[in-house]
Amino acid sequence: MFKVIIADDEKIFRIAMRNIIDWESHDFNIVGLAKDGLEVLNILKEEGADLIITDLKMKGLNGIELIDKLKEENFMGKILVLSNHGEYELVREAMKKGADDYLLKITLRPKELEDIIDKFRESLEERKKEEEKEAQFKNEFDKTRKIAEISLLKEYLKGDLSYEELLSEFPKINFLDDNCEYYTGGCIYIDNYKKIYEEKIKDKNKLAITIQNIIKEEFSVNGVKIIPINNHKYIFISKIDFNSLKIKTINIQNLIMLYLNIKVSAILIKRIDSVKGLKESFKKVEEILSLKFYGKENFLITSEEFLGFGDAIKLRKEVTDAILENIELGEVSANKELIKEFARRCSKMNVKPSNLINYVNFMCELIENHEYVQDDLNDIKELKGKILKSDNIEELINNSTILIDYINQRYIKSKELSYKREVNEIIKFIEKNIDKRITLVMVANAVNLNESYLSRIFKSETGKNLMYFINEVKMKKAKELLKQQDTLVKEVANSIGMTDQFYFNRVFKKFYGVSPSKFKSDYNNKVLS
Repeated sequence: MFKVIIADDEKIFRIAMRNIIDWESHDFNIVGLAKDGLEVLNILKEEGADLIITDLKMKGLNGIELIDKLKEENFMGKILVLSNHGEYELVREAMKKGADDYLLKITLRPKELEDIIDKFRESLEERKKEEEKEAQFKNEFDKTRKIAEISLLKEYLKGDLSYEELLSEFPKINFLDDNCEYYTGGCIYIDNYKKIYEEKIKDKNKLAITIQNIIKEEFSVNGVKIIPINNHKYIFISKIDFNSLKIKTINIQNLIMLYLNIKVSAILIKRIDSVKGLKESFKKVEEILSLKFYGKENFLITSEEFLGFGDAIKLRKEVTDAILENIELGEVSANKELIKEFARRCSKMNVKPSNLINYVNFMCELIENHEYVQDDLNDIKELKGKILKSDNIEELINNSTILIDYINQRYIKSKELSYKREVNEIIKFIEKNIDKRITLVMVANAVNLNESYLSRIFKSETGKNLMYFINEVKMKKAKELLKQQDTLVKEVANSIGMTDQFYFNRVFKKFYGVSPSKFKSDYNNKVLS
């Protein structure tokens, strides 16, 4: 029902107005009777109103003054003024100021009043529908904006969006309230999430919603902003003090374990005072989370407790020297244990996992280069790729062991193979003359075979085209020379009989996927890092 306030300084008229019609049958309910405009304002403040019926002449705050006050307070309802004969100027002024209609008190009849309030009701109902639509639209807009804001914050934290780009989308994105000096926050991370997705949880989105609901429920009184970085990592921000944050985070860990039987780790942030501050905190959170590579799980730590990664440069040099010594002694298999022990020691030192992976990959390449097998390049490339993609220390150790075993087995097998005498002579000639431009005619003359037979027998024995093999040997030599810090790319090209440096660059890139200069730069950076 719509609410009505009736104002008149004559009590008998107020009572008459209350009883002149059945207000409720017209969907109106009288919430107050007032003797002047001031009482109307007081009732309006307490009860609210959709329709105000007021006499124009009243002691105290009169009808005209009341209309002015209502407009000042942005009253959105209807105003019906009552007047006596001869008050036409007052009526005109009232209508000009915002009254919606008027009635003469002396000739007022129920039907006349009913017609007017029915008209008002239709207008009020229409306005109500519009307000509901606007409220619904605003609600949906706010939801969409919040989703967009969270999405942009996520992209910003991940580094896919700059601070300037973030502000261009949301100039007022700073999430801090005017009354809040700083927030606290943290990160919830699902331990062993890949295994959980394979064995326990098939619906990742449902899991994400459940975890977010648990976080929201724990912070229900205080409020929380959740930024889901992905289905297994959630940043959350709240206004509560740090000690309360720690207690609630422990509760969240326990609830997730209780309801989902899943272990989660948490990193807490003591102070977040800006969006940029959140980005800096998130960087540190990511560094701490990277240590999960070493098998750490179900932990609770503050970002301030993390003092940085350990340094393994000296240890890496010691292990590298030992690997080279094993190669010289022919004890290549012993390198598997060396790398395994190296990884274990790096774990205890909290070495940055990405550095450890690069170190192990470098060590495996040393072994590969000293026992290089001329075939199975794709298999070796695939095994090296697995090392670089290792998710944890056990995978890294296992992948490096498999690669070393594979290289060693292929090397042993290659030594056991024996080519025909003619093919061995061809290979020796190529290796001896690697610094020259070698042609098919040169090789044929050197081994006293015609060109056609030479090509056919070489292909039959080795499975490779002769010219491809020549380039392969040259590129292998070039690769070794490029690893020397004091060599120039041009010098390397000349030393393998390729005076055309552009041709050398093209052939080298065909074999190794990068230009000679890029290979040299990458290798030197790896050695010096």
